[in-house]
Amino acid sequence: MNRFPVVACIVVASLGAKGIEAQTLSGRFGDPSSQGQILQLAQARGTEMFPVDSITVAPDGSFRFPRTFNATGFYQLALNDSDQVKLILDRREPAVELRFDSLPMRRHVRVEASNENRLLQDFDHVATETAAVLAAVSMQRSALSYTDTFQLERLKEVEERALKTQVDFLEQVQEREPDSYFAKVLRADKAVRNAERKSPMDVATAFDFSDPDLMRSAVYDRAVMAFLQNLRAVHESQFVNAADTLMLLAGRDPLCKAFMLEHLVDLFSTYGPEVALQHVIDRYVAAGDGAVALSPTLKEKVAHLLRISLGRTAPDVVLNDHGRSLLLSELVQADRYTVLFFYSSTCEHCHAQMPQLKEDRMRYVDRGLDVIGIALDTDSADFQRSIRENAIPWRCFSEFNGWGSTVAKAFLVKATPSFFLLDRQMKIVAKPVDAVDLANILGRLYQ
Repeated sequence: MNRFPVVACIVVASLGAKGIEAQTLSGRFGDPSSQGQILQLAQARGTEMFPVDSITVAPDGSFRFPRTFNATGFYQLALNDSDQVKLILDRREPAVELRFDSLPMRRHVRVEASNENRLLQDFDHVATETAAVLAAVSMQRSALSYTDTFQLERLKEVEERALKTQVDFLEQVQEREPDSYFAKVLRADKAVRNAERKSPMDVATAFDFSDPDLMRSAVYDRAVMAFLQNLRAVHESQFVNAADTLMLLAGRDPLCKAFMLEHLVDLFSTYGPEVALQHVIDRYVAAGDGAVALSPTLKEKVAHLLRISLGRTAPDVVLNDHGRSLLLSELVQADRYTVLFFYSSTCEHCHAQMPQLKEDRMRYVDRGLDVIGIALDTDSADFQRSIRENAIPWRCFSEFNGWGSTVAKAFLVKATPSFFLLDRQMKIVAKPVDAVDLANILGRLYQ
């Protein structure tokens, strides 16, 4: 017979020190299997959950987190990482009490106190029922032929009713509980969805990127993605400007600014474009603007990227000159500035950069500018033909192993053409987007 009451209570109490609200988190598990297990509390930042504290469940099933919490947002309790339940901690509420008749937690949670969590659990039930109906409809639909028009129409009606039930519930929450955190997130989500496929500034107007309470919800990530998708970008440089705008919008709150920085690093390192990622690293990480403790995975990515960030000393690579090895550092010593031009002899977009690049070189060659071409080629015939047909006036090198080039790997080149501007001490002065951008940079340097 189970000696423990089939109940777990979580109490989040409000503390009023100097008017600052904070919450304590404690409770009891009714299932004896929880004894001695690790209970972890994680806080949402966008769609990700980040651990903030953990404790061991006592022999009598009780637990109490020693710290207090005053940051409103979505959280998650996890028992041994696998048994999870979402909750809302709202500093305005005096207490949260949850009951668990059994495990797993999500299937057996009952809210004793906390309006926020009643709303959250009610929605979870509605969403679960809706998903079950949609799954059943999908299964039945797959068994029908396209000629079964009557049955297909009935299934469509069932599907629409299920979706309408969920929509109606969310609208009722916003009407009846307009001041709740749950309703606030719903309004923000609806505003972001209404701003999709419009302009980036429509998203900026609809959503407050500097609100840390919204940062602790999945809608924050959705808003960032909507902002970027609304760019309808035709050039990678647009993402550079977008990143600066997002950092500015989030910058009114230090927590949001730090999260935005980490989110953009993660986003651009996963999906690109490379130029936007490197810009974020150069401006906000390497320069120390908006410094943040990045996660271990992102920290490793950043450490790699920092080696070729603005102001750093470029890798001193070996260039192959028809079997003769030359150090890059020896070549750049002769000029005030040297442009590294990574290209491919069969890349038409690379060829399109050459007229402007030749013009840049001609304008400043007497003032200490030169260009070094590094071709990611595999065929020496293509390499020589490109030099001849494009009348390339600068020295070009290639290892003839394509993207296996050790030079390209050292500079983390992901696409051609790519540009680096070095001074004679091998300092990375700029990383132009293209030859036109290079011309503007040189104009400022040589004015």
